[in-house]
Amino acid sequence: MAELSHKSIIESRRLLYFFYVAKHGSFSRAEGVLDAPQPVISRQIAKLEDELGVQLLDRNGRGVTLTPFGEILLRHAETILREMGNAISELDIAKRKPAGQVRLAAPATFMTLYMPEILRRFMEEMPDVELVVTQLLTGEIYERLVSDYIDIGIVHSIPNKTRFEVRELLVEPMVCLVAHNHALAGTCTITRRDLADQRLAVPSSAHGLRDLIDSYMAAGDISFTPHVQIDSVPLIREVVAEGQMATILPQSTAALEFNDGRFVALNLRPTFKRSLFAAHFKDARNKVIVDAMVHHISAVVHERTSALTGLA
Repeated sequence: MAELSHKSIIESRRLLYFFYVAKHGSFSRAEGVLDAPQPVISRQIAKLEDELGVQLLDRNGRGVTLTPFGEILLRHAETILREMGNAISELDIAKRKPAGQVRLAAPATFMTLYMPEILRRFMEEMPDVELVVTQLLTGEIYERLVSDYIDIGIVHSIPNKTRFEVRELLVEPMVCLVAHNHALAGTCTITRRDLADQRLAVPSSAHGLRDLIDSYMAAGDISFTPHVQIDSVPLIREVVAEGQMATILPQSTAALEFNDGRFVALNLRPTFKRSLFAAHFKDARNKVIVDAMVHHISAVVHERTSALTGLA
Protein backbone atom coordinates (compact mmCIF):
# COMPACT_ATOMS: atom_id res chain seq x y z
CA MET A 1 0.00 0.00 0.00
CA ALA A 2 1.23 3.49 -0.83
CA GLU A 3 2.58 5.60 2.03
CA LEU A 4 -0.16 7.80 3.50
CA SER A 5 0.25 11.54 4.03
CA HIS A 6 -2.03 14.42 4.96
CA LYS A 7 -2.44 15.14 1.25
CA SER A 8 -4.01 11.71 0.67
CA ILE A 9 -6.64 12.05 3.44
CA ILE A 10 -10.18 13.32 2.82
CA GLU A 11 -11.93 15.10 5.70
CA SER A 12 -14.67 12.70 6.77
CA ARG A 13 -17.44 15.25 7.28
CA ARG A 14 -16.96 16.66 3.78
CA LEU A 15 -16.99 13.15 2.32
CA LEU A 16 -20.19 12.39 4.22
CA TYR A 17 -21.90 15.54 2.91
CA PHE A 18 -20.78 14.76 -0.65
CA PHE A 19 -22.07 11.18 -0.38
CA TYR A 20 -25.58 12.21 0.65
CA VAL A 21 -25.86 15.03 -1.87
CA ALA A 22 -24.67 12.67 -4.62
CA LYS A 23 -26.96 9.88 -3.45
CA HIS A 24 -30.07 12.09 -3.32
CA GLY A 25 -29.19 14.37 -6.23
CA SER A 26 -30.12 17.47 -4.26
CA PHE A 27 -28.78 19.70 -1.52
CA SER A 28 -32.27 20.14 -0.08
CA ARG A 29 -32.93 16.40 0.15
CA ALA A 30 -29.50 15.85 1.70
CA GLU A 31 -30.33 18.54 4.27
CA GLY A 32 -33.32 16.43 5.31
CA VAL A 33 -30.99 13.54 6.14
CA LEU A 34 -27.99 15.39 7.54
CA ASP A 35 -28.07 17.54 10.66
CA ALA A 36 -26.70 20.55 8.75
CA PRO A 37 -28.22 23.44 6.74
CA GLN A 38 -27.76 23.70 2.97
CA PRO A 39 -25.22 26.55 3.06
CA VAL A 40 -22.94 24.54 5.35
CA ILE A 41 -23.25 21.43 3.16
CA SER A 42 -22.55 23.45 0.01
CA ARG A 43 -19.57 25.20 1.57
CA GLN A 44 -18.00 21.96 2.79
CA ILE A 45 -18.38 20.27 -0.61
CA ALA A 46 -16.85 23.34 -2.29
CA LYS A 47 -13.87 23.00 0.07
CA LEU A 48 -13.63 19.30 -0.79
CA GLU A 49 -13.57 20.13 -4.51
CA ASP A 50 -10.89 22.74 -3.87
CA GLU A 51 -8.75 20.30 -1.89
CA LEU A 52 -9.05 17.60 -4.57
CA GLY A 53 -8.60 20.06 -7.42
CA VAL A 54 -11.62 18.75 -9.37
CA GLN A 55 -15.30 19.56 -9.80
CA LEU A 56 -17.41 16.80 -8.27
CA LEU A 57 -20.92 18.10 -8.93
CA ASP A 58 -22.71 19.95 -11.71
CA ARG A 59 -25.21 22.25 -10.03
CA ASN A 60 -28.42 23.20 -11.82
CA GLY A 61 -31.92 24.41 -10.97
CA ARG A 62 -33.25 20.88 -10.63
CA GLY A 63 -30.53 19.64 -8.30
CA VAL A 64 -27.08 18.21 -8.94
CA THR A 65 -25.49 15.59 -11.18
CA LEU A 66 -22.14 13.90 -10.80
CA THR A 67 -19.19 14.84 -12.95
CA PRO A 68 -16.86 11.99 -14.04
CA PHE A 69 -14.67 12.93 -11.06
CA GLY A 70 -17.70 12.78 -8.76
CA GLU A 71 -18.58 9.31 -10.05
CA ILE A 72 -15.10 8.08 -9.16
CA LEU A 73 -15.31 9.46 -5.62
CA LEU A 74 -18.84 8.14 -5.06
CA ARG A 75 -17.67 4.60 -5.93
CA HIS A 76 -15.30 4.76 -2.97
CA ALA A 77 -17.23 6.99 -0.57
CA GLU A 78 -19.75 4.44 0.70
CA THR A 79 -17.03 1.86 1.43
CA ILE A 80 -14.87 4.44 3.22
CA LEU A 81 -17.77 5.70 5.35
CA ARG A 82 -18.95 2.17 6.15
CA GLU A 83 -15.48 1.14 7.28
CA MET A 84 -15.25 4.21 9.49
CA GLY A 85 -18.57 3.26 11.05
CA ASN A 86 -17.36 -0.31 11.54
CA ALA A 87 -14.22 0.95 13.28
CA ILE A 88 -16.28 3.04 15.70
CA SER A 89 -18.62 0.11 16.31
CA GLU A 90 -15.73 -2.26 17.06
CA LEU A 91 -14.19 0.26 19.44
CA ASP A 92 -17.52 0.62 21.21
CA ILE A 93 -17.84 -3.15 21.51
CA ALA A 94 -14.29 -3.45 22.82
CA LYS A 95 -15.02 -0.86 25.52
CA ARG A 96 -18.07 -2.75 26.74
CA LYS A 97 -16.51 -6.25 26.57
CA PRO A 98 -19.92 -7.91 26.19
CA ALA A 99 -20.70 -11.40 27.41
CA GLY A 100 -23.69 -13.62 26.85
CA GLN A 101 -24.82 -16.10 24.23
CA VAL A 102 -25.59 -16.02 20.52
CA ARG A 103 -27.38 -18.87 18.74
CA LEU A 104 -26.81 -19.22 15.02
CA ALA A 105 -27.96 -21.72 12.40
CA ALA A 106 -26.73 -22.09 8.81
CA PRO A 107 -26.91 -24.67 5.99
CA ALA A 108 -24.11 -27.16 5.41
CA THR A 109 -22.32 -25.44 2.53
CA PHE A 110 -22.28 -22.11 4.36
CA MET A 111 -20.84 -23.84 7.41
CA THR A 112 -17.99 -25.34 5.41
CA LEU A 113 -17.13 -22.33 3.27
CA TYR A 114 -17.52 -19.46 5.70
CA MET A 115 -18.12 -20.39 9.34
CA PRO A 116 -14.57 -21.35 10.41
CA GLU A 117 -13.27 -17.87 9.57
CA ILE A 118 -16.40 -16.15 10.93
CA LEU A 119 -16.04 -17.95 14.26
CA ARG A 120 -12.30 -17.24 14.45
CA ARG A 121 -12.86 -13.49 14.03
CA PHE A 122 -15.86 -13.36 16.33
CA MET A 123 -14.17 -15.29 19.15
CA GLU A 124 -11.10 -13.09 18.86
CA GLU A 125 -13.27 -10.01 19.29
CA MET A 126 -15.67 -11.41 21.92
CA PRO A 127 -13.91 -14.22 23.82
CA ASP A 128 -16.45 -14.16 26.67
CA VAL A 129 -19.49 -14.82 24.47
CA GLU A 130 -20.92 -18.34 24.37
CA LEU A 131 -21.62 -19.61 20.84
CA VAL A 132 -24.27 -22.15 19.87
CA VAL A 133 -23.87 -22.96 16.17
CA THR A 134 -26.17 -25.46 14.46
CA GLN A 135 -26.15 -26.90 10.96
CA LEU A 136 -29.66 -27.26 9.55
CA LEU A 137 -31.59 -27.33 6.30
CA THR A 138 -32.66 -23.88 5.20
CA GLY A 139 -36.35 -24.64 5.79
CA GLU A 140 -35.61 -25.70 9.36
CA ILE A 141 -33.51 -22.59 9.92
CA TYR A 142 -36.38 -20.36 8.80
CA GLU A 143 -38.82 -22.10 11.13
CA ARG A 144 -36.49 -21.90 14.14
CA LEU A 145 -35.76 -18.26 13.43
CA VAL A 146 -39.39 -17.14 13.38
CA SER A 147 -40.05 -19.31 16.46
CA ASP A 148 -37.20 -17.53 18.31
CA TYR A 149 -35.16 -20.71 18.90
CA ILE A 150 -32.11 -19.07 17.29
CA ASP A 151 -30.80 -15.51 17.25
CA ILE A 152 -29.40 -15.44 13.70
CA GLY A 153 -30.44 -17.51 10.72
CA ILE A 154 -28.77 -17.82 7.31
CA VAL A 155 -31.80 -18.12 5.04
CA HIS A 156 -32.94 -17.87 1.40
CA SER A 157 -36.33 -16.29 2.14
CA ILE A 158 -36.75 -12.91 3.83
CA PRO A 159 -38.81 -13.11 7.03
CA ASN A 160 -41.38 -10.48 8.03
CA LYS A 161 -39.50 -7.18 7.73
CA THR A 162 -41.53 -5.55 10.49
CA ARG A 163 -40.02 -8.00 12.99
CA PHE A 164 -36.63 -8.81 11.48
CA GLU A 165 -33.50 -7.07 10.34
CA VAL A 166 -32.18 -8.67 7.17
CA ARG A 167 -28.78 -8.26 5.49
CA GLU A 168 -28.19 -9.64 2.02
CA LEU A 169 -24.94 -11.60 2.01
CA LEU A 170 -24.60 -12.77 -1.57
CA VAL A 171 -26.38 -13.35 -4.85
CA GLU A 172 -25.20 -16.33 -6.89
CA PRO A 173 -26.42 -18.27 -9.93
CA MET A 174 -28.15 -21.60 -9.72
CA VAL A 175 -26.84 -24.33 -12.00
CA CYS A 176 -28.06 -27.68 -13.30
CA LEU A 177 -25.71 -30.52 -12.35
CA VAL A 178 -25.45 -33.83 -14.22
CA ALA A 179 -22.99 -36.70 -14.23
CA HIS A 180 -20.26 -36.70 -16.89
CA ASN A 181 -22.02 -39.62 -18.62
CA HIS A 182 -25.48 -37.99 -18.64
CA ALA A 183 -27.10 -37.23 -21.99
CA LEU A 184 -26.81 -33.48 -21.31
CA ALA A 185 -23.15 -33.53 -20.24
CA GLY A 186 -21.93 -32.24 -23.62
CA THR A 187 -24.09 -29.10 -23.52
CA CYS A 188 -23.35 -25.78 -21.86
CA THR A 189 -26.88 -24.60 -21.09
CA ILE A 190 -30.34 -25.96 -20.52
CA THR A 191 -33.62 -24.10 -20.91
CA ARG A 192 -36.29 -23.98 -18.27
CA ARG A 193 -38.64 -25.90 -20.58
CA ASP A 194 -36.11 -28.68 -21.18
CA LEU A 195 -35.32 -28.81 -17.49
CA ALA A 196 -38.91 -29.79 -16.75
CA ASP A 197 -38.48 -32.88 -18.97
CA GLN A 198 -35.53 -34.19 -16.95
CA ARG A 199 -35.60 -36.65 -14.08
CA LEU A 200 -34.73 -34.30 -11.23
CA ALA A 201 -33.56 -34.82 -7.66
CA VAL A 202 -34.21 -31.64 -5.66
CA PRO A 203 -34.54 -30.55 -2.02
CA SER A 204 -37.99 -30.67 -0.43
CA SER A 205 -37.76 -28.25 2.49
CA ALA A 206 -40.17 -25.31 2.59
CA HIS A 207 -38.65 -21.81 2.72
CA GLY A 208 -35.48 -23.14 1.11
CA LEU A 209 -34.10 -24.01 -2.30
CA ARG A 210 -37.22 -25.95 -3.23
CA ASP A 211 -39.33 -22.79 -2.97
CA LEU A 212 -36.88 -20.98 -5.25
CA ILE A 213 -36.93 -23.78 -7.81
CA ASP A 214 -40.74 -23.94 -7.78
CA SER A 215 -40.95 -20.17 -8.28
CA TYR A 216 -38.48 -20.31 -11.18
CA MET A 217 -40.52 -22.96 -12.98
CA ALA A 218 -43.83 -21.23 -12.22
CA ALA A 219 -42.47 -18.00 -13.73
CA GLY A 220 -42.25 -19.87 -17.05
CA ASP A 221 -45.75 -21.28 -16.60
CA ILE A 222 -44.25 -24.77 -16.50
CA SER A 223 -45.76 -27.68 -14.60
CA PHE A 224 -43.02 -29.15 -12.45
CA THR A 225 -42.93 -32.46 -10.58
CA PRO A 226 -39.50 -33.63 -9.38
CA HIS A 227 -38.76 -37.33 -9.58
CA VAL A 228 -37.06 -37.45 -6.16
CA GLN A 229 -37.06 -35.00 -3.24
CA ILE A 230 -34.04 -35.34 -0.98
CA ASP A 231 -32.99 -33.07 1.88
CA SER A 232 -29.36 -34.17 1.80
CA VAL A 233 -26.82 -32.72 -0.62
CA PRO A 234 -24.43 -35.71 -0.26
CA LEU A 235 -27.28 -38.08 -1.12
CA ILE A 236 -28.37 -35.91 -4.07
CA ARG A 237 -24.76 -36.00 -5.27
CA GLU A 238 -24.64 -39.79 -5.23
CA VAL A 239 -28.03 -40.14 -6.92
CA VAL A 240 -26.99 -37.75 -9.71
CA ALA A 241 -23.64 -39.57 -10.06
CA GLU A 242 -25.58 -42.63 -11.26
CA GLY A 243 -25.99 -40.79 -14.57
CA GLN A 244 -29.76 -40.83 -14.99
CA MET A 245 -30.82 -37.79 -12.99
CA ALA A 246 -30.05 -34.06 -12.74
CA THR A 247 -30.30 -31.56 -9.92
CA ILE A 248 -30.49 -27.78 -9.43
CA LEU A 249 -28.24 -26.23 -6.80
CA PRO A 250 -26.39 -22.95 -6.07
CA GLN A 251 -23.01 -22.40 -7.68
CA SER A 252 -21.25 -22.46 -4.29
CA THR A 253 -22.73 -25.86 -3.44
CA ALA A 254 -21.70 -27.14 -6.85
CA ALA A 255 -18.16 -25.88 -6.31
CA LEU A 256 -17.87 -27.54 -2.91
CA GLU A 257 -19.88 -30.76 -3.20
CA PHE A 258 -19.64 -31.64 -6.92
CA ASN A 259 -15.95 -30.96 -7.60
CA ASP A 260 -14.61 -34.52 -7.83
CA GLY A 261 -14.62 -34.78 -11.64
CA ARG A 262 -17.80 -36.82 -11.90
CA PHE A 263 -20.11 -33.90 -12.69
CA VAL A 264 -20.80 -31.18 -15.23
CA ALA A 265 -22.49 -27.85 -14.39
CA LEU A 266 -24.93 -26.45 -16.98
CA ASN A 267 -26.03 -22.82 -17.06
CA LEU A 268 -29.77 -22.24 -16.87
CA ARG A 269 -31.63 -20.19 -19.46
CA PRO A 270 -33.14 -17.87 -18.45
CA THR A 271 -30.67 -17.29 -15.66
CA PHE A 272 -31.74 -18.13 -12.16
CA LYS A 273 -30.12 -16.74 -9.01
CA ARG A 274 -30.56 -17.19 -5.32
CA SER A 275 -29.84 -14.72 -2.54
CA LEU A 276 -28.59 -15.55 0.91
CA PHE A 277 -29.51 -13.43 3.94
CA ALA A 278 -28.54 -13.10 7.58
CA ALA A 279 -31.71 -12.40 9.57
CA HIS A 280 -32.45 -11.69 13.23
CA PHE A 281 -35.16 -10.10 15.34
CA LYS A 282 -34.99 -6.30 15.50
CA ASP A 283 -35.32 -6.49 19.29
CA ALA A 284 -32.88 -9.39 19.61
CA ARG A 285 -31.47 -10.33 22.97
CA ASN A 286 -27.88 -9.14 23.33
CA LYS A 287 -28.27 -6.89 20.29
CA VAL A 288 -24.63 -5.76 20.46
CA ILE A 289 -23.44 -9.36 20.22
CA VAL A 290 -25.86 -10.22 17.42
CA ASP A 291 -24.85 -7.14 15.43
CA ALA A 292 -21.17 -8.02 15.85
CA MET A 293 -21.74 -11.55 14.58
CA VAL A 294 -23.72 -10.30 11.56
CA HIS A 295 -20.90 -7.86 10.82
CA HIS A 296 -18.34 -10.68 10.72
CA ILE A 297 -20.65 -12.90 8.67
CA SER A 298 -21.11 -10.16 6.08
CA ALA A 299 -17.41 -9.30 5.96
CA VAL A 300 -16.22 -12.89 5.47
CA VAL A 301 -18.82 -13.67 2.81
CA HIS A 302 -18.00 -10.45 0.95
CA GLU A 303 -14.28 -11.17 1.01
CA ARG A 304 -14.63 -14.73 -0.25
CA THR A 305 -17.37 -14.36 -2.85
CA SER A 306 -15.10 -13.63 -5.81
CA ALA A 307 -12.77 -16.51 -4.95
CA LEU A 308 -15.73 -18.82 -4.48
CA THR A 309 -17.26 -18.11 -7.88
CA GLY A 310 -13.94 -18.96 -9.41
CA LEU A 311 -14.25 -22.51 -8.11
CA ALA A 312 -17.41 -23.35 -9.99
